[in-house]
Amino acid sequence: MRRQPGHGYAWLVVLAEVPATHQTVMAIHRRGFAAQFGRGPRASRFYLQCPLDDTTEEWPDERIWSELETRFGEPLTAKGAIVEKQLVPLRGEVISPMSHGRLHLLGDAAHIVPPMSAKGMNLALHDADVFADALIHYYEDGDPALLDAYSDTRLREVWNYQAFATWLTDTVHDAGDPSYRGEFRHMVARADFERLFTSATANRLLSEFVAGLN
Repeated sequence: MRRQPGHGYAWLVVLAEVPATHQTVMAIHRRGFAAQFGRGPRASRFYLQCPLDDTTEEWPDERIWSELETRFGEPLTAKGAIVEKQLVPLRGEVISPMSHGRLHLLGDAAHIVPPMSAKGMNLALHDADVFADALIHYYEDGDPALLDAYSDTRLREVWNYQAFATWLTDTVHDAGDPSYRGEFRHMVARADFERLFTSATANRLLSEFVAGLN
């Protein structure tokens, strides 16, 4: 197992009966990251960066709405009933190897990426595709080569995704709140983040990432 010690902060994840005016809204503020993702026609899921040791009891509804408006920099067009709150520490994890004998791990059983990267489902589907091909090859041709190579084949991509997820998560959160890793890392993250909008290649990748959230 290879486990990242964690990014040093969590998300307060809130499900509210609020229709989204835009499918995805994200904000980077010196008090932390914030986001709103539409969840159907009548609900939204909101995200607020917060310390790891926060509790949901420290976040009454009034504080949540106030903090969202502060980080978004404008009043919310609608507020509704908050039906769910939970704290999610941001972390990454990889089980290596992903196979042991006849046991083969796929999806979240094998790897976890920070939710900011929106890559968990992608990795799981790629695992399933490679594993299905290996099974077909084994049962139709009697050749276990692809099954034997499954872990090595998948881990190359898994680690690439982990690298991207770690970089994007740190960049977005450090660019907002400098209290976790200091002003130097804050300014480095700001430079990285601004480059996403000045580099054509980086801008294309960012657009693809946002499209993957929707």
